[in-house]
Amino acid sequence: MKKSEIKMIVIILIVGLIVIGVMLATRGTNKKGEETTETEESYTEVLEDGTRINTSEKTKKTKTVEGLEISNLQITEKDNVTIMLGTITNKSTETKEDITLKIKILDRNGKEITTVENYIGKLEVGKSTQLNTSTTYDYADMYDYEVTIER
Repeated sequence: MKKSEIKMIVIILIVGLIVIGVMLATRGTNKKGEETTETEESYTEVLEDGTRINTSEKTKKTKTVEGLEISNLQITEKDNVTIMLGTITNKSTETKEDITLKIKILDRNGKEITTVENYIGKLEVGKSTQLNTSTTYDYADMYDYEVTIER
C-alpha cells in the first residue's frame, strides 16, 4: 500500500470517528440544544414505605356502565401486589345481580396491559359497594381503564 492510500484511510477513519462522536454527544438533545428524556411519563408516586400510588387523572374520573357508577378509584402496588379499590353505585332503576365487572387496564397509548374482574352478587338501586381487586401483576402505572359487564 502506498503512503497516500494509508493517509486516506486514516483520514476517513478519523472523520468517521468524529461523526460518530457528534451523533452520540447530541443524542439526548432536541433541535434547540435542550436536553430531552426518552422515558415515558410515570403515573405513580412512591411513598416512604415503598408503596406506589397511581396518580393518573384518567383513573380518578367517574365512569358509568349500564347504570353502575365506578368512582373513587385508587390503585396501589406494594411487595408485588397491585390493589384496585373504588366505589360501585347502582344509579339504574333496577337491582343488579350476579354481575362481573371486567376492568381493562390501559397504558397511555390505549393499549391493554391486563384485565381484572370484580364480582357483584346483588346491588340494589341507589346502594353502593366496594370495588376490590388484587393481583400479583404490577399495573400500578396504568393510565386509564374501560369497564364492561359480563353476566
